[in-house]
Amino acid sequence: MQASESDLWVFRDARSLVSGRVLVRELRQSLDKLLEGSADEQGLSEAIIRAGALESALADTGSAGGESAAAVTDSVSDALFIHHPDSLKHAASALEHLIIPDTIPTSPPEGFSYYAVHPLDFVAAADSLPLSGSTVAVIGIRNIGTTLSAIVTAALRARGRTGSRITVRPNGHPYERNTTFSDNQKDWIREHLDRGSDFVVVDEGPGRSGSTFLSVGEALLQAGVPLDRITFLGTREVDPGELCAQDAANRWSKFRFRVARQVRLTDFKDYSYIGGGEWRKILFAERHWPESWPQMERLKFLSPDGTQIFKFEGMGPLGAAVRERSLRLAAARFGPQFEDARDGFSRYTVISGHPMSFAEVSEDVLERIARYCAFRLSEFGTESNQCTSLQQMLESNLTREFHVEPSNDLPQLATELPVIVDGRMQPHEWIRLANRRMLKADGASHGDDHFFPGPIDITWDLAGAAVEWNLPPDAASFLLSRFYQLTGKDPRPLFSVFKLAYAVFRVAWCKMAATTVPGTEEEIRLKNAYARYSACVREELQRGNFAKSKTVKNWVVNNTSTPVFREEARQQTRTADSTPVLHDCSDCT
Repeated sequence: MQASESDLWVFRDARSLVSGRVLVRELRQSLDKLLEGSADEQGLSEAIIRAGALESALADTGSAGGESAAAVTDSVSDALFIHHPDSLKHAASALEHLIIPDTIPTSPPEGFSYYAVHPLDFVAAADSLPLSGSTVAVIGIRNIGTTLSAIVTAALRARGRTGSRITVRPNGHPYERNTTFSDNQKDWIREHLDRGSDFVVVDEGPGRSGSTFLSVGEALLQAGVPLDRITFLGTREVDPGELCAQDAANRWSKFRFRVARQVRLTDFKDYSYIGGGEWRKILFAERHWPESWPQMERLKFLSPDGTQIFKFEGMGPLGAAVRERSLRLAAARFGPQFEDARDGFSRYTVISGHPMSFAEVSEDVLERIARYCAFRLSEFGTESNQCTSLQQMLESNLTREFHVEPSNDLPQLATELPVIVDGRMQPHEWIRLANRRMLKADGASHGDDHFFPGPIDITWDLAGAAVEWNLPPDAASFLLSRFYQLTGKDPRPLFSVFKLAYAVFRVAWCKMAATTVPGTEEEIRLKNAYARYSACVREELQRGNFAKSKTVKNWVVNNTSTPVFREEARQQTRTADSTPVLHDCSDCT
């Protein structure tokens, strides 16, 4: 069976509608800081990211302002090499004349937001391209490829080559992308063919299938470009045999591929790498390791003295939002101390304590979780709402994995108050300090990454806590009761369907993750977790509690009795209270 037929839905569409005026204003503010001399190289990189995101969004909508936006991105990219204010002035001038819609659908550039791709990585990569002529045609794959194509083109021009660029948006299933060039783009390709240009296709990735790169390369071949004049430029090494597009290995092997190295990571050459699941070696005996999807973890490093953790949490607007949440969590004493470490990295203080297990459930623990969820509800509200796509994920994965057609009684996953949820409520995400206080590790980034759920009702975290802490009904009722008393928001009517949705998502996540680590101990851990979440799904399905519950007026008052906790809860091996613990002890993306 092809991966396109067996993979479940775990990645969400992070697009949202934003104000065009706001995007322009924020970019203009970045340019003004640069022109005033109050911003440095990081400020320039941030401006390039913002310019590329604006250009990509306008190109996707076919806006009349697309060409002007491309001129802005080009001018800001030129400023990396031409240390003269004229290029920035040109960018600001082009921005003033930009025709822009009131609202624009945008999505975060994943490499800059999640995978520690830095614009300057592609400056160095331009030198490694196997170019035969003096002219270069650069094709960026939207959306991050927009920014990257501008940087590569500017770098090549700075080295004496003549270059120009276009951007494309391949369409279709993620594993079967198709690229179609417009008439203007076909003319552009013919002009470069006449000049003897080399063609460079730029994007992050390749991803799981390789089909996005392949679709552009094969479209160029159909347009008459010789194979030996096409080079792919991406962000990671790839084993063609692991790509899951149709006949991917044979198709991929025809093309030249170059990798843009993460040059900024040399800053951490003396640090210990604790990404890719390596953090577990510090916290647990191996037999008690929680599951991880190593390839999808954020980059993380431990300082040589063991007191600081550096974690990549994003460049651009998304990274700024993550850091703001980290500051609020630290100020409210829910999270560890935090500082901005520049270039998308955050610095967290290592705290002393132990990662908890569900054997430690008590009223105090549930009280802390309820207060934490109440805090997120009050502090991290957002206008974005992923209810529709989350409902589609639930129904699609139920049908595909459990062969269950959702009944008409299944409530819709709805919310009037979307929130950036935590998304990781596992017990070992909570650190118990020596004074018995609990800190929540890694509470800033997961709720708005490219996995589900995205912005949604806070009931997602309450349901996640019930699943991950293995709460019996009385304990779950106590948790929901305390949350209701704290907030006035009753999570009970939709609690069952959110619990089902949470478990279904985790089933899908574990299943896809297991396919990336075949024949390893990690595969076994992921399959065990898959079985555990599957049992939870079946339990919820058998319970059949999907009809919308009636809200009982005095429900909170009548459900505050002491919960009964399961005696058979497994006690995980853990470090002693005095052992320093990494703050983000279960970062799985």
